[in-house]
Amino acid sequence: MKGQVMKRFLMVVGVLFGVTALLIYGYKPMLNGWHAGVLSWQSFRLGNMVLPEGAMDLSRYRVTIDGKTIPALEDDLSALTYNREKNTLWALLNSDPVVVELSLEGELLRSIRIEGVRDMEGFTHVSGDRYVIAEERTHRLLVVDMPDGVDSVHTEGVPTLVVGIGSDTNKGFEGLSWDDDGQRLLVVKERNPMRVIEITGFVSFVVGEPMNIGIREIKSPDSPELFMRDLSSITHVRGVGHKLFLSDESHMLVEHDDERQSISLLDLRAGRSGLESTIPQAEGVAVDSELNIYIVSEPNLFYRFSPE
Repeated sequence: MKGQVMKRFLMVVGVLFGVTALLIYGYKPMLNGWHAGVLSWQSFRLGNMVLPEGAMDLSRYRVTIDGKTIPALEDDLSALTYNREKNTLWALLNSDPVVVELSLEGELLRSIRIEGVRDMEGFTHVSGDRYVIAEERTHRLLVVDMPDGVDSVHTEGVPTLVVGIGSDTNKGFEGLSWDDDGQRLLVVKERNPMRVIEITGFVSFVVGEPMNIGIREIKSPDSPELFMRDLSSITHVRGVGHKLFLSDESHMLVEHDDERQSISLLDLRAGRSGLESTIPQAEGVAVDSELNIYIVSEPNLFYRFSPE
């Protein structure tokens, strides 16, 4: 009930800011007046908040690679994760079942075809050569190993978990992140409603041994902290303990602290954060060991943000 009241309050404030935004800026094709108001209000609120010690403070980040095209990838670049051991980025192509390894400069290093999957959306590195893939429509999670030197991986017989958390198959699992600090898998559902859940015991499961899997919702769908229109990705920032939530439709990246409260925001619209143009369809986010932030957007765009 408290969350619903807060959401209504934020909606009223958003309308007021939205009217102001329309009067000042006019019609925004990719962001209507109401939601422009929500974004303006949240930017103002978080910009005046006293940050906890150790916060990333996304407001101090500026783009250092702005919409670099990856020519070898034509379309459907989706999901992103950082492999700390290799110091490289890994991404998905969701129309073609392919995983790609990228340098921190956005250069294609190699491609791996994934056999036996469809509609891949979520993707996260666990450790070593181990990754987890999520299928959006089926809500299926797969633990997959991708060692050096392979150009294809078969998923037959790999550990698999299907989690039924909604009937809208086109608005299913959209993002994954492995929380190494808490030894849990974080999963976000895109919308209708947005959901954030944690799964324990699955990634470490050994075939033939007793199964002890836990599934828990850690963010209520009506939480006022989920003020964005959708959730397209999530990443756990190792060592910091905070989470970054990416919203494609709201054009924002939001930092949540370990108390699950929003504390800072990175605006992904044109003219903000040093961007020349609005990120068109932000689908994946990752953070490296130096706390640089990477975002990929369909069709094949690569961004890097660094703190000033």
